[in-house]
Amino acid sequence: MSSMSRELRYWKNRRLPEAVHVIKTSSGREKVQVRVLINGRRHKKDFGAPDSRAIDLAIAWIQKVKENKRLGRVGLEIEPERWTVAQACEVYWQLHGSQRKRKDGSVNKKACNQFRRNLDYIKAMWGNRPLESISYLDIKAYRERRLKDGVKDSTINREHTVITSLFNRLRYWKRIEQPPVPRNLLLPEDNPGELVEKKSEDEFIRSRILTDEEFKTLYMVADTQIKRIIIAEMNAPLRKEDLKQLTKDKIVRHLKEFKGIQNKTGQDYYIPINGPLDELIRTAPGNEILNFSGFEKRWRRAVARAGHKSLEFRDLRRSAATAMHEGGIKLKVISKMLGHASVSTTERYLGLRAENLHEAGRVLGARFGVPETEKSPFQLAPKLAPGRSENGTIAVKKRTDN
Repeated sequence: MSSMSRELRYWKNRRLPEAVHVIKTSSGREKVQVRVLINGRRHKKDFGAPDSRAIDLAIAWIQKVKENKRLGRVGLEIEPERWTVAQACEVYWQLHGSQRKRKDGSVNKKACNQFRRNLDYIKAMWGNRPLESISYLDIKAYRERRLKDGVKDSTINREHTVITSLFNRLRYWKRIEQPPVPRNLLLPEDNPGELVEKKSEDEFIRSRILTDEEFKTLYMVADTQIKRIIIAEMNAPLRKEDLKQLTKDKIVRHLKEFKGIQNKTGQDYYIPINGPLDELIRTAPGNEILNFSGFEKRWRRAVARAGHKSLEFRDLRRSAATAMHEGGIKLKVISKMLGHASVSTTERYLGLRAENLHEAGRVLGARFGVPETEKSPFQLAPKLAPGRSENGTIAVKKRTDN
């Protein structure tokens, strides 16, 4: 006797309650069956061919058993539903991963593909394991295994986040009875992903910043095509994929700025058109402002000629952001320009640490110290002579009558 898919919670547009199943017999016929645990023992009860009456009878029988339990006559438990990790991953993909969209409503294919790859790694590790058997020890083993495969800690952290989110989402969908997640789905008691600490994000921040002298050297040795790209990146600090799509039709004329949506995150970005960008637009022959043909080879040649062996193209974006920050531009403005989802992302991106806080303290001290013309309030007040007040007058002791 093989049952139909338990993920199907409806029969002819009617939602089946927990413990009610429509199964197929060995002869191919269908029937309504209730499966419950009563006093720790499994019980099955058949109610005939599936129709509205049979389902109503099954529900009425369950309600009667529940009433008996309330009165202390019997202990009723719904038989738990067990999934494998592979089943859970597919439902997670169906309800969440495949729905990743940009702000304009279009599907973010890059984000969806990355999500699918993360789920494939999880399935390859635990695909046939029961979902409820995953513990924090398995999460630790997963991190160690991926590290041995040569995967960076930052990438493992992202996969770790997907695992944690998987269990949190399933718990939420189970509570709200989101099809096809059953209410009696068996899950670990605690989220195993939350019980294992991730690698500190501070270790992943690249600290390479292009100095003014390095910028001049790089610009002088680059060919004309790369020079235009360098100027564009330092004045419109976008990711390379977004910089490639910088076109004249993205210009908002009355605001004199570029407006677009990032490929990676789907977040909006706003780039003001300053003098260098205005010149790039004016000298572009067509709609495309920059030419990226043969970029990798041209870029590597320019970096080698300049002698900047450790420099990567993404370091230009961070250098521009750091220059804005050092110039006194507010983090919120920098975050909006870079297209970050939050200011906290910008803080990590710039690598703000204790020295930045100390510098902020020095700025406040220099600006809001005691004015030179005023007496310092930090000097110790002189001791008053006996019988004198603070203004130097003689203090008169009041006479009291006994």
